Amino acid sequence: MTETKGWDDEVEVTDLYLASYYVLKGCTVAKVSCIPTGKDYRCSIVIKGPWDVVGEVQAEFFHNRAMVNLMAFRDAYNQVNGFIRQAKKSYERAARGGDL
Repeated sequence: MTETKGWDDEVEVTDLYLASYYVLKGCTVAKVSCIPTGKDYRCSIVIKGPWDVVGEVQAEFFHNRAMVNLMAFRDAYNQVNGFIRQAKKSYERAARGGDL
């Protein structure tokens, strides 16, 4: 991970591509949770990283300046997607068991 200079920041996202871009830039997935939305659910991803990196990623992504090495982005995407699959399995198991 990038040098933190003593300040970490957390951001919550639901966009798999944005979460993958954060990971590619050196941030980590801190938590993935499933949120019920009526009959279905969506996943929320909490990303943790140095405040300057989080700000840089947001600026690049939302101003259409994000550029990546495709293979590195693919690896980050697969990593985040793996966390999401685990969260979905846990959520579905809990829903079947009545723990929600």
